[in-house]
Order: sequence, then structure tokens, then C-alpha cells
Amino acid sequence: MIWVYFMTIHLFYALNLLLLFSCLPVFRLKTGERRFSLSLVQALLGLPLLAGEYIYLACHPEPYVVPVLLFSESVFALMWFNMAHRLRKATVATTAESGLSSYIEISVGIVVVGLACYCLACRPVVQVINEILTFDLYGPVYFYSIFILIAMLFAAWRLEEFWRALMPTHRWEYKFLIVGSFLVCGTLCWATSYRLTYMRLVPDHLFLLAALLLLAWFLMFYAVARHRLLNRKMFVSRKVVYSFVAPSIFAVYLFVLGIVSLVMRTFGLPLPFVLRWLFLALGLVAIGIFTCSGKLRRRVHFFISTHFYVNKYEYRDEWLALSHQLQGALTEADVVKALRQVLADSLYTTNLIIWLGDTEHGYRPIFSHRDPNDKANKNNLAPDDPLIQFLKTHYYFYREDKEPDKAWEEIAVKKKVFLDNLNLVLLTPLFIGDQLVGLIGIGPEFTGGQYGQDDFDLLTALGTQAASALLAVRIAEKLAHAREQEAWNTLSAFVLHDVKNAATMLSLVRDNAPDHIHDPEFQQDMLEAVDDALKRMAKVQNRLSMLKGESTPIWKELELCGFLKDRCQQLGKKLGTLKISPDCRGKIQIHTDPEFLFSIVENLLLNVLEAGGDGMETQIRANKDNDHGQAIIEIIDNGPGIPEELLPDALFEPFKTSKPKGSGIGLWQVRRLVASLKGSISAENVAEGGARFVVRLPLSTGVGKFDRT
Repeated sequence: MIWVYFMTIHLFYALNLLLLFSCLPVFRLKTGERRFSLSLVQALLGLPLLAGEYIYLACHPEPYVVPVLLFSESVFALMWFNMAHRLRKATVATTAESGLSSYIEISVGIVVVGLACYCLACRPVVQVINEILTFDLYGPVYFYSIFILIAMLFAAWRLEEFWRALMPTHRWEYKFLIVGSFLVCGTLCWATSYRLTYMRLVPDHLFLLAALLLLAWFLMFYAVARHRLLNRKMFVSRKVVYSFVAPSIFAVYLFVLGIVSLVMRTFGLPLPFVLRWLFLALGLVAIGIFTCSGKLRRRVHFFISTHFYVNKYEYRDEWLALSHQLQGALTEADVVKALRQVLADSLYTTNLIIWLGDTEHGYRPIFSHRDPNDKANKNNLAPDDPLIQFLKTHYYFYREDKEPDKAWEEIAVKKKVFLDNLNLVLLTPLFIGDQLVGLIGIGPEFTGGQYGQDDFDLLTALGTQAASALLAVRIAEKLAHAREQEAWNTLSAFVLHDVKNAATMLSLVRDNAPDHIHDPEFQQDMLEAVDDALKRMAKVQNRLSMLKGESTPIWKELELCGFLKDRCQQLGKKLGTLKISPDCRGKIQIHTDPEFLFSIVENLLLNVLEAGGDGMETQIRANKDNDHGQAIIEIIDNGPGIPEELLPDALFEPFKTSKPKGSGIGLWQVRRLVASLKGSISAENVAEGGARFVVRLPLSTGVGKFDRT
């Protein structure tokens, strides 16, 4: 039996140390009301512990129990002193604690910890006479009693001051808390005064102390629970509470099992080996079921959210969750999928249906649990459906509404079969401005609860956020369609121009053929005209393939300097008035597509000619950057330069141009060709006037190391 007493004493020490260490987070709390909340929680935990120790000492009046009781009284007195010290700021949410207050708390804490260590190191001399514990004058018990008496008197003074400072309209909330606190102060003042007067501890007095402390604890706990005093002071994250549910249940189970074992051993009752391990296994199985059962966990979450928090939902978490889900949502289907995922995680139901549409074509269910891909779904809603008309003027339709109007009664009758088939009880609209773009249908809670204002607020907040995302998606789709139409119109102009030229040449040949068909010179001109028309048609075909992204390079080994000199000479004859000066020395070996590279150079030179007109001079330089394994081609002109608003990248976008007759296609095509050759292109203005285009292409490092796809 001695080891049972030994374990009990150490359990009391451990619990008191946990309470003492719980004071450490107080310095991370910035406001007085939060510090008071922490002290109040500590007091509510310390009162039943102290009462239990009084009962244990009354049942076992032995000298070895006195030190743990004194230690527990000192810890409780410290927490009670701190609670009284912070009491004035109990209802002040924004007042920061002063540095002096923190120093006072630290000083008192150091004193109490020092006394506790002295209690552990130097046990007080206590004698047992007729089951009454007696001690000497000026011993540890004497000074402990003086400290507790001072702490209780200080707390009583602060309580009285706090009560007088309360507004009459708030006193009813705190009356049970104040009465219970005064009862604690009066009980411990009486107990310590008796000790200081008679130098003894009487078991009957200890039983009375325990009863009075438990009564005070009940009054204080009732005040906190009834008036939700902690809800305005200390806020604990729901995620933290949820994560502690399973460990807490398992801890309570093990604690109860340990208490049963202790009681049975105390009374000499054996606990069979099989039964003990069977109970342990059953506890582990229960925890496993709780962990694996999503519906059971949701029921626990629902109970915690509706019984321990003012609001049923943590709106900030749901809002952030939907914001995270909407990242990267590019289509309406993506937005609806994100909304449905967040609603499924937040609401306590498994039945969710979301409709999308407009007032012209009606509304179709998206991601319905029945048939989300059936466009002829019988659950579609017409634009003139009574339910749609109702939601245009109401925030929600709830079948269990306690105060329905006449319009609600009509909908409840007309749509009863429809709602019963889908098992829906709540519907809320999705608005973009004043336009109804969809609605959300919610089934009943699997907890059996009723929907309330918290649910309506959550659906409104998330629905508004989702509607904004739908608006952004629709605007982006309209812009994309507009750009596609613009690109098609521009492409049509290109094709029409080339085809028109070819057709004009062929028409002229056809008109003159009857009169000059036998003329050898005419025959030669006719062949050249047909050949030119075929080349123009081939050019149109190539341009179409480029715009479609169907360009695939044909890789070859190429000596860059020689290639540029030959092509510049060839282009010089075609461009006429543009003076081209190549500047390239040595040999630069690259692995590229010669046709693509020629098209790049040709487009850049044509761009120079169109931008500056006749008399332009262009210099083409080529060199190597061995450090980065690149060949660098620079095309520098003496023209008017590039408008600043098009630098550095806007001029390479499609349809971006500053030339009166420019299309904005050439440089965009150049960048696509350079990218297909695994290179890069940039543009800038030079200080002397003019523009410079820089093309960077990888140097040749062996044919086998290049991608031929």
C-alpha cells in the first residue's frame, strides 16, 4: 500500500507543476483581458485539485502529505493573486499591460517558486496527535499560512474594487463569479487564521474546506459557462481543439482505467491480466474507429462548434480555404468545383448541388451527385421557374423557415416534389451585381440540426466570393474570344492580301492569253506569273502553319558568319534602299535550322525598313559568349528607335506595333521562331539613336546533345 500513497503524492506534485508551468505563456499575451482569462482558467483547474488534496489529507492525516498540500496551496495562491491583480482589466480588450505589472508578476512568481523549492528540500516538522496534525511556531507551515492569508486578503480587496467599478448592467453577468471568488477568499482566510492561531490541522476542517471550495468552483464555473465570460477574452483555434479530441479521449480513458486499477488495489481486489489488456485493446479500437470514421469526426466537430463557440463556423478559415482553391481556376467548372469542395468541408451535410446559368437559357446543375454531364437533366431550372423568381428577391429559401411569407408558402407547395427528389432544404442565390448566375442547394444536416443565421452568413460570404471569381473567369473568356476574333480578322487580312495579289496576276494573264498565247515572250511571262502565284500561296501556307504553332525546326550544323554574309548579300538585292553591313570574324559553329534563322533575320530587316523608310543603315554583328555557351547576333539600325511603351517585351506580343500600316505579327513570329531554336531575343534603344535587337542562340556542342524533336 505504501507505493500507492507514494504514487498519489507524486501525482499531486505533477499536477501542481503543470499548473505552475501553465503560467509561462502569460508573457506572450499582450492584453490584460487575455491574461485575466488565463488566470481564471488556471483557478478553475486549481480549485478542484486543492479540494481533492484536502480530502486526501483528511483521510490520511500523515506528516508526509503536508508538504504537497503546502506546495499546492502556494501554487494556487500565486494563480489567485495573479487573477486578482488582472481583474480590473477583465473587460478591457485593447489595453496593453505595463512593464511594472510584468515585473510584479515575475517577482511574486520567483518568491513562490523559491518557497516551493524550500518546501521540497526542507520538510516541515509535523506531529500527529489523535489524528490532528500539529506544527511548531515560526516553522514552514506558519510562514506558508501567512503568505496565503496575504494573497487572499489582496484578492478580496481587488474583488470588492472590481465589483464597485462594474456598470449595473454588467453586474448580473459577474455576480456568481464574484460570490464564488469571495467564498474562496473567505474559506482560505478562515483556514489560515485558524492555523496561525492554534498551530494545527483538523481533518473535519479539511473536509469542510474541500466542500466550500467545490461549492465556490461550481458558482464560478456556472458564471463562466452561463454568460460565456471566456468567449470575450480567450479564443482557441478550432483546429487546435479538433486535433486534441482524439488524444484527449484516449487520455481520459487511460486515466479512468488507472483510477479503477488504483481503487481495486486499494481495496485489495484483483484485476485479472486478461481483463486489463482487453480494456486497453478496446480503447485502442475505439480510437481507431473515431480516426477512420469521417462522419463521426464531423459530428464531434459539430458538437464542439455549436456548444463551445459563439459562431458555428470560423469564417476566416473558410474564406481563406476558398481563396486557396480558386487559385488557378480558369473556367466556370473550376470555380464551381472549388466552391463545392469548401462547402463540403465546412457544412455538416453530404448533399450539395450547384446550378449555373443565366436568365435567358435557364440554369443547369453542375457537379451534381446524380448526373453532372447530362445537359438535358430533368433537374434544370427554367428562367421563369418560381424558385428562380423567389431567389431573385430573397437571400435564401429555407424549407424550415419559422417566419415564412406568402411567397415562401407558394414555393413550398409548387416545388415540394422537386425538392423532395433532390433532398434539399436550403437554397441560396449566386449574384454577379444584380444578375442571378446560379444557386446553391444544400441537403439536411446529418447531425439532425437545423440551419440558422451562421449557415446563411457562411453561404452568403462564400457565394459572393465564388460569384466574383465567376465574373473574373467570364471576363477573361470574353477577352480571349475577342483576341481570337481579332487575330482571325488580322490573319484573314494577311491571307486575303496575298491571295488577292496572286489572283490579280493570274487574272491579267487570263485576259491577255487569247491575244498573245502564241507569243514566246508572253509564254515566258505567263510561266513566271504562275510561278510567282504559287510562291505566294506557299507563303500563305507557311504563315498559317507558323500562327498555328506547327513550326518544327530541322536541325543542321551551321557556320554562322558565312551564313550571315551570304544571306545579307541576298537580302540586300531584294530590300534595295536598305544598306546592310555584316560584321563577323572567325568561325562560330551553331546547331540550328537555317530556314528558321533566315526568316528571323529577314523579318528583323524588314521591320527596320518599314520603321525607318529609305536610306536606313543596318549593321549585323555576330560573336561568341563562351561563358554561357551562346552565339550572339546583334542587328543595329540608325532609325527612330522603339517607343518606350513597347519596351522591353510588349513589341513581341501579337498585334502590338507603332507603325501606321504595321500588323504586329512579324516580331511575334520572330520570337516564336527564336524560342523554337532554344534561344532568346531582346530589344532596346541605343544612346546614339536607333534600335538594337539581340538574338542569342546556343553554340554547337555536338549533334547528339541536341533535341531533334
